[in-house]
Amino acid sequence: FFGGYAKKISDLKSDAYDKVHSATDETFRSSQTSLVYDTNGNLISVLKGEKDMYYLEYEEIPSDVCSAIISIEDKKFYQHGGVDYKAIMRAVLAMLRDGEVTQGGSTITQQLARNVFISQEKTWQRKMEEIFIALQMEKKYTKNEILEFYLNNIYFGNGYYGIQAASKGYFNTTVDQLDLSQIAFLCAIPNNPSLYDPVNHADHTITRRDLILKNMLDDGKITQSAYESAKAEQ
Repeated sequence: FFGGYAKKISDLKSDAYDKVHSATDETFRSSQTSLVYDTNGNLISVLKGEKDMYYLEYEEIPSDVCSAIISIEDKKFYQHGGVDYKAIMRAVLAMLRDGEVTQGGSTITQQLARNVFISQEKTWQRKMEEIFIALQMEKKYTKNEILEFYLNNIYFGNGYYGIQAASKGYFNTTVDQLDLSQIAFLCAIPNNPSLYDPVNHADHTITRRDLILKNMLDDGKITQSAYESAKAEQ
């Protein structure tokens, strides 16, 4: 405001409002993969749009998937209103120190905003619009709807968007058939799909899988025995 950016910020806020309130459920499903079957129920074709994505309703997503992604990406997901202001301030201070955007500070809602509505460009304008969109999304949608949109749209590397596509791509099965270790393994990827790429950097993925399992244990989402069993899985 004092730097003379009030008009620009006001425009970003208005644009965010328009984007969210013109969105429909189809906005979050537009790229899903279609499966074509013959009259006998045999799969005869897989039609992919721009992305390989299979959409799941919230009730179809295993609870361990939700717990894992929240534990590692946004522990305060069910408490905040779309923005974690303390995390944002840490990112701002880092930007002032380093002269560029080096930390995200983004909640799950902000990540969804960035993936669906705006670009991945790291500028203060994009960050402000990301915040405004997240705040509007929290007013329009429930937490479970936002989590559903997120888990269906987030990038899991190697062309896979959404938890179901990742499950099919990396484990050749549907997400409801995965065990705890496999779920944590997949949820390790979205934070940095290049660094945690299971194809080229499986050791990195395993390290983050273990961190997710520890977080889930500390958060009371899994038992000690489940943690030890999942961590030991090859």
